[in-house]
Parts: sequence; C-alpha cells; structure tokens
Amino acid sequence: MSSLVDNKIFLVPFFTELNAQQIQYCVLRNYDTLPTSLGGSDLDILVKSKDINRFYKALYRVLQRTEGEIIIRYGQLSPRICVTGFNAACWYALQIDVHESILPYKSSSMFPVDFLLSRVHTHNGIKVANDEDSNLIAFLKEALNNKKIQLKYFEPAKIAWGKNKYLYRQELSKIYSVDFLDDLSEALQSNYSPKIITKLAILGQKQLTKHFKTKVLNLKLKLFKAYRFFSPPGYTIAFLGADGTRKTTVINKVMEVLNEASHNELYYEHSRPNLIPSIATLWSNKKNRRSSSPLDTQKKSSFIVSMMLFLYYLVDYIVGYWIKVYPKKVKKSCIWVFDTYFYDYLTGSKRERIKLPVWIIKLAQFFIPEPDLVICLGENPEVICNRNLKMTLKETEAQVNNNLKLFCDSKPNVFWIDIDQSEEVPINECLRVISKHMSSRYK
Repeated sequence: MSSLVDNKIFLVPFFTELNAQQIQYCVLRNYDTLPTSLGGSDLDILVKSKDINRFYKALYRVLQRTEGEIIIRYGQLSPRICVTGFNAACWYALQIDVHESILPYKSSSMFPVDFLLSRVHTHNGIKVANDEDSNLIAFLKEALNNKKIQLKYFEPAKIAWGKNKYLYRQELSKIYSVDFLDDLSEALQSNYSPKIITKLAILGQKQLTKHFKTKVLNLKLKLFKAYRFFSPPGYTIAFLGADGTRKTTVINKVMEVLNEASHNELYYEHSRPNLIPSIATLWSNKKNRRSSSPLDTQKKSSFIVSMMLFLYYLVDYIVGYWIKVYPKKVKKSCIWVFDTYFYDYLTGSKRERIKLPVWIIKLAQFFIPEPDLVICLGENPEVICNRNLKMTLKETEAQVNNNLKLFCDSKPNVFWIDIDQSEEVPINECLRVISKHMSSRYK
C-alpha cells in the first residue's frame, strides 16, 4: 500500500480560493514544493488584518469541498490549525500556522507586517514572502525567544541585512529604538557572537513588552494558556484488538496520516505511558529491551503476584499520564497513540493471565485517566485463531465477542471497526472516526 497522504488535494484549491477572493496573504517560508506538497514542513501563512475573516471563510469552504475537518485548533494571534480530509480516494493531512496580521513575540509584532506584505512575490501562483525578509524574521524570532541563535539562522540574516541595511533600519524604527537597531547592526555586521546576540535579545524583549497595553495583552495570553490545562489541544487514542488481529498494520497506517496532521507531534506507546520500566526490564537490566505488556509471563500469576504487578503498573497509568502525557497535551498540538491500554485487563490477554477479581480492576479504572477515543478492531475469530496459534478458537471467540464487543457498547467514546476486509477499508474507517471525533470539539 503506497503513501496515504497527498496534500495537493487540499493545497491547490486552497490557494486558488485565496487568490480568487483577492485575500492579501503570504507564505512565510518553505514554499519551494507548493502547491503540490509541503515538503515535510507545516504551512506558515500571514494574513492582513482586514482579510482575516474572509480568510477563514475561504478555509472552511475548501475544507467542505474536500471533505476535510479541523482536528486541532489552538492559540491566539497565530492560531495553529491541524486538518485532515479524504477526497479523490486519498487523504490529506497538514498543519497551518495562521499569523493574524502579526509576527508575534508574545503579543507584539517583531517585524512590520505591512512592509512584509508589500514585498511579496509569486511562486507557482502563490504569494510568498521575500526571502531576505524571511531570513531576518527567522533571526529575530530565534533571538527574542531563545536569546541565542543557531548558525543556520545567523548567516542568511547577515546577508539579508548587508543587502537591505538602510531599508530595514527605516522600517524597524517603527517598532524598535535606535539602540536596538545599532545592536542589531553590530550583531549582523560582525562575526557570530553569542554575547552580542544575548544583549540584543534582552533589549528587544524589553522594548516589545514595555507598554501598558502590551502588558495587559500578555496577561490575557497567559490566562488563555492556563485555560488549556482544562481543555488541552492534544488528543489521546487507544487501539484495542484481540491477539492476532492486524492491529499493528492498521495503527501504523493511521499514524502516518496523524503524524502529518500534527506536524511530527505524534507519540506512540505500547500499552501504557511507560514512564517506569517493565518488571522484566528491571529484573534483566537490559536497557534496550522493548517495554513489554503489563504481565511479563504467559502463565496465570497467583493472587499476590498479580496484585503486586497490577499495583506497579497502575502507578504508570496514573502518574505516568499526568507527568508524561498530559503536559504535552496541554502545550502542543500533539496526538498520543496507545497500542492497547488498561482496558486490556478487562477485555484482552492480560485478563487471562492475572488472578484478580474483576471488581478490583474496575475500581482501579476509576482512577486512571481515560483516552479521548478508543477504537476496537475486530476480526473473524477463525481468521485470528489461524494467525495466532497460542489461542484456541473458543478463547478467541470469547475475547472478541464476549469481551471486546461488550466493552465497545459500554462507553460513548468507544468505536468498533471491523478489519475483516481489504486493508484500505478499516484504515480509512479508523481515520474517519478519529477526524470526526476530534473535530467535534470545535463544533
């Protein structure tokens, strides 16, 4: 099966629509492969203030025509929008950073927007920023946010400043003081000096945040970030399936699309957050051993051993989630994919290898953060049994029909998908369910 993603399906009509509506915009960087692809990048686009509402209307029209959805959206001033869609028998998935008439350091613009938009040129019918302006912006962004610069940003900015020094000083004087411009000129006309760049960054930060109105806006941004703790942009998905299903194949293909949509902010874990090592790893002291499932034996454990193992991994499900998973969900447009989860104690192979009353497992479940979405992958028990010789047909039927299907009917965020068909069908169905469920947060 070839690659599932072809972003041309979205990009071509999207830029055609922006141009048809005469929206004033420009792509800020990484435009060489547009509009056929993003070349592994996200889409950074600046929109003039008067056209922001029309820009979003154009975006929604294109999404509707290409059967797309917004699966993640967060941020103020420069919202980050992750979209997926299925059209012409293929998926598209990408991340768009929309700069709403600002190139922000906190709530201030670090570079004059009108000046940048007045110098755009056309590449394959797409309005793109002047390369020298983009290089200087990248330098300022790195310096102001990190107080240091990588050489890959320094050298292009130095060339841009050398060619446009007087023009840049004139335009940047609308934002910065003469002292800052002198320091900027010194930094970009000398050899790379971390000390000068740090001094420049500190001065720039002070000047961009000194006004009372700016301080109020910065406070609002902090409050918005605090709100994300209660409504995180990130998302968690768990896949369940009987032993021997084609679960891994389906998950890998689904992750290919989701990774594109989140611009490489996809995290995969087997069974649990894996903040702490498996018991087998602790005993064997093999650091490179893959994290195993919560019970590291095929034999049914005694009650005491089962309880000790269960409590050990329970810590990972609870503490591991809040320390490892949730902070990223709050801060980033990320997607976490779990291949099986705690529910396997109730529905899958873990249930067969522990000697604990079901009520203990269900009680523990009350304290474990649940994934946002659970997908149960089902298949003909006979087919599974032929593939997985460790289980009898009776055991397989019990796991699929009595455990998984019953669990699937018990929760509103759990979906059953039959994978006993051609490979493309269950993959597409999984992605449709995920896209619809994630996008429902914004409707």
